[in-house]
Parts: sequence; C-alpha cells; structure tokens
Amino acid sequence: MEKKSEEKKGLTNEQRMELIKSNMEKIRHKIAIISGKGGVGKSTVAVNLAMKLASTGSAVGLLDIDITGPNVAKMIGISPELKPQVDPDKMQFYPINGPLNIKVMSMAFLIEDSDSPVIWRGPMKMSATRQFLGDAQWGYLDYLIIDLPPGTGDEILDILQLIPDVHIVIVTTPQEVALMDSRKTIKMSLIMNRDVIGIIENMSGYICPECGYKIDLFGKGGGEKAAKDFNVPLLGQIPLDPNIRVTGDSGLPFIIQFPDSPAAKAFTESVKKIRDILEK
Repeated sequence: MEKKSEEKKGLTNEQRMELIKSNMEKIRHKIAIISGKGGVGKSTVAVNLAMKLASTGSAVGLLDIDITGPNVAKMIGISPELKPQVDPDKMQFYPINGPLNIKVMSMAFLIEDSDSPVIWRGPMKMSATRQFLGDAQWGYLDYLIIDLPPGTGDEILDILQLIPDVHIVIVTTPQEVALMDSRKTIKMSLIMNRDVIGIIENMSGYICPECGYKIDLFGKGGGEKAAKDFNVPLLGQIPLDPNIRVTGDSGLPFIIQFPDSPAAKAFTESVKKIRDILEK
C-alpha cells in the first residue's frame, strides 16, 4: 500500500512529513503509552485510559503501533475481520469506529488472520507508522492514545520524532527488573526533550476481595521512587485484579465493566491527573 500511495501522490519525504503534521494538528493531545519491557500491561493501560476518556465525552482515537504484536483490537472488542474503509482516489483510509465512538487503528485489521506473523524489518515498520499517522483520517480529536511496543526501538523513536508535542506516559510494575528498563525509556524521552507527564505503576499489589488485605506480589514503591528520581508525577498505582485479564480476553474493557473496583478507581484517578496536567 505504501508503494502505491507514493507512486500515486508522488510524495517527497518533506511532503509526507507535512501531511503527518497537518493530521496531528487536528488532535489536541497526543499521548504515547510506553514501557521498558513487555508484560507490564501497557496495552491494558492504553485501552482502559482511552475508554475512560471517551466515557467523559471526549473525542478519542486509539492507535496500536505495536506492529508485530497488535492486541488492542481484541482488547477493545473489535473483530480483526473488519477492514478500514479506503478512499482509493486520495489513497487515504479511515480508522474503525469502536465502542464509545473511539476511532481505532491497528495492524490487526490489515493481516489475514490472528495467527499470521508480521515479519518486517525496521524500515517497513517505520513506513506503516507514517501511514497510520499521515494517511489515516483521524479528524478532530481531543485525545489520541498511542500504544507502542516495549523498549526503545524504531517505532518509539519514530513517534517521538514525528510528533514533537507528544506526551509520554510510562507504564511499569513495581518489580525491580521492570523498573530498570522503564527508567531507560524515561531517560530516552527526556534526552529527546519530550514531555513525560508521568508514570503508571501497574500490578501494584493484590487486594484480597474477601478481607481487603493487600499483598505486594511484585514489590513495593518502585514506581514512586522512579517518579521522584526523574521529577515526574506518579499518575497512579493499579492493583492486580483477575477481572482485568478476563475482560481483556473477552474484549470488554475492565474500567467499563467493573467501575467500582479498586483497580478501576485507580484508572479513573490516573485519567483525572492526566487531564488536569494537560488541560493546564
């Protein structure tokens, strides 16, 4: 699709950058959700933040840039069999409307089936990222939540370079190994002069539903210490809840299904802090 688009439009690199800039200027707040390592619940946080923002009446987009491991479509309850509507004349396409009118785009909509691997090198992934930003017609949004793969690789560098006013939310667990990698992503963002609006500590202890006793399965206080060390806010501490896994697998976002749970309340508080910071 990229080759045809370039041939038809005859775009130079500068023209494509201008197209991305024009698209992104229609979106008030771009928030990249990143983590130092996999398995910390980054996509879960991205989906539930998007759902909570949309539930407050905001116009929200959700972009899955995890090219080789796209999970957002399943977690938000959109069938990967749905395909984006394409305007063949302009070589543009439209994100799929999800629950609460969230506009969703993911590599999951472009592969044959969920078992098909995306075996791409860096330049192809970067090309897809540029199309998701420049060719997808996001329209006017209050928030675009961007779910990125773990680490400090091509996709993350691309987003940080292509969207100068992007805001960064770091997701980690209290575990020391996860924090070691998360600290690297914070430092990378700060070196590139991007706005780190805070840290969300996921899997922050398990609260017994019977007695309310909290068990710190993955340690305690790691996210708070990292926030203090880098002088960025601790946006929230999300406790473990088995229903987060259940709702993620079934495509029913947790924060909508269990709004009164401790974890959902922690998500809600994180969203409130994010909005307070950005609306200043």
